[in-house]
Amino acid sequence: HPAPYGWLENLAWPVDEKSVAFTVAFDGYPAEIYIYNNEKDPYLYKVNRPDNIHISNNLYWRGNTNELCFLAEEKARRRVYSFRNLKQESKPIIKTITPGDVVVNSFSFNRNGNTMVASITKPDRQADIYTVSSSGGYKRLTNINPQIDNWKKPNISLVSWAGANGDLVEGILELPPDYNNDNPLPLVVIIHGGPTSAALYQFRYWIYGRTLLSSKGYATLSPNYRGSTGYGDKFMVDLIGNENDIDVEDILAGVDAMIEKGIADPKRLGVMGWSNGGFLTNCIITADNRFKAASSGAGVIDQVMQWGIEDTPGHVINYMTGLPWNVPKEYSLGSPLYSLNKVTTPTLIHVGEYDERVPVQHSIVLHRALNVYLGIDTELVIYP
Repeated sequence: HPAPYGWLENLAWPVDEKSVAFTVAFDGYPAEIYIYNNEKDPYLYKVNRPDNIHISNNLYWRGNTNELCFLAEEKARRRVYSFRNLKQESKPIIKTITPGDVVVNSFSFNRNGNTMVASITKPDRQADIYTVSSSGGYKRLTNINPQIDNWKKPNISLVSWAGANGDLVEGILELPPDYNNDNPLPLVVIIHGGPTSAALYQFRYWIYGRTLLSSKGYATLSPNYRGSTGYGDKFMVDLIGNENDIDVEDILAGVDAMIEKGIADPKRLGVMGWSNGGFLTNCIITADNRFKAASSGAGVIDQVMQWGIEDTPGHVINYMTGLPWNVPKEYSLGSPLYSLNKVTTPTLIHVGEYDERVPVQHSIVLHRALNVYLGIDTELVIYP
């Protein structure tokens, strides 16, 4: 890795205290589970995991056993998996503990590991607490938001299209409750942050986008563009050295696919996102003038500036494949700043005043360029 700084997270002690499990992740690369065995001859080894899942968090030894449970993402779902037969230089047995179309937020076991409870969100239901049987059956214990039981909910589905290089890309499509394919809808593209994250297949009534917009008559598309988690290692690491390139292609190809299907009205398109989603919003409005409105939340405008002032510069070094003076071309190509003269889209720019990850200076520069120098209808909101 160009930047030798990994994230050390998710420590888990077994009951016998003979070993400790933890994860290490370098920006842009898949997280890996390591186990340190502290018996007579201590040793450290990396668990041989399958390529198709992305380990996220919540490492947990199940009772007094050698079964290590964890959360991982796979194709827009987040499930609980476990590794058994954990030994150095051997391939563990993997088991899916929470099958189906679920997004598990957190989980725990009783002391002996026989009973599991989890906070689970589904495509048609907000988070509730469930017990999970050994066969993968669910029993709901709570009804935390009874007021939504009779609401008309959006139609949420997984869609796919050919992205950059013809590779398959998925996303979450949300349509208004009563939509019946009679007319194309205004489409808002909602871009997740990270980029080592994913838009998940779940009912998500948050203040920023998705269900809030689909309930108002919009179609929303949340693409899992190149670099997203849960689609294999190659799909994730292909973004390294290719920001503001294949990720933008993946997203715009998804917009084209929704137009071709008659879902999206090509004359009523919007785009929004926060953090890396804000960065990609900035990239997209420099690449395509079809969008009638944009909402750029805490988005990077210049990669050299980001490397210089953010709190985790290793993130930039990895994605740009080196330091600014070693690969200046990569930093330029990865920065929407140098193509802002192509923008015509009215843009709302908003950011937290004390954001250390994507500092406020990016938003100030974007607003100055669009509003003062290019005459684009632009508003800057800085939250205290």
